[in-house]
Amino acid sequence: MKVNINACNQDLEINLEEYGKGNKGVPILFVHGIPTNARLWRHVQKNLEGKFHSYAMDMVGYGQSSMPLDNFEHTFNNQAEAIKAVIEELGIKGNVILVGHDHGGGVCQVFASKYCNYISRLVLLNPVAYDYWPVLEVEAFNGLVGASDEVLAGAMPGAVAQFAGLMRTGSHDKIAFTDKNVKENYLCHWGRDGLTGFKSLVKICSQPTNEETLAVDHKKIICPTAVFWALHDAWMPKESGERLKQDIAGPVRLQFIERAGHWSQEDRPDEVAALIEDFITEWEGVKI
Repeated sequence: MKVNINACNQDLEINLEEYGKGNKGVPILFVHGIPTNARLWRHVQKNLEGKFHSYAMDMVGYGQSSMPLDNFEHTFNNQAEAIKAVIEELGIKGNVILVGHDHGGGVCQVFASKYCNYISRLVLLNPVAYDYWPVLEVEAFNGLVGASDEVLAGAMPGAVAQFAGLMRTGSHDKIAFTDKNVKENYLCHWGRDGLTGFKSLVKICSQPTNEETLAVDHKKIICPTAVFWALHDAWMPKESGERLKQDIAGPVRLQFIERAGHWSQEDRPDEVAALIEDFITEWEGVKI
């Protein structure tokens, strides 16, 4: 499904992958990171759809959502404004559980520090935080900022060729990221409309900064929060999760996931879903 929102004075179309429609359980909004999209959550949503109504959004510039190339800065704060508008459009303010991963986890920290009253619970899954990022693979795109279409067209085949390897680097056993999976669920969107998708990827990688993540006031996150950390993450260290447990003001549950890499939604979606469901059940009916 798609919803129309206005964020940062931009009219935007946001794509949402919806599961469990009609369920009366607490709604869940999933947010992905770089360089994925809402489809990253499909197996987790499938595991939860018998009990929960969930949405996974393509953030601005990703997947099937709008890819503005001129008037939208892909900062954490701007993406947080898009989440705010999506929650308002869906009519789930104050009730929704917000789940963020990677770059999306950084956006969700910004969002929760500004609009904690919009959510009932927060789940962070191997999120970017503090100054532990950006990783080298993301910084590599800085060299393409402002490049001509000719240069971008020349660079795109190399980026495509390396994409599957990048995804497998973040996976524990590599098996989840077959060529078919990578092409059908991830790579296809970065080839949208000629160079549009690739230009959007360059913007997305170059514009967020760790100044924003370092500036997050975690003391303003007062809702119950779960920090789930896959231990075999090639990029994000578990020390980041331990710092979040200390810094977030509300009650925090820190739990580690064995045999899973950065993309634990692909490595162990059943375990990720089970942890989310257990966290929801643990705090069911509790008002903070």
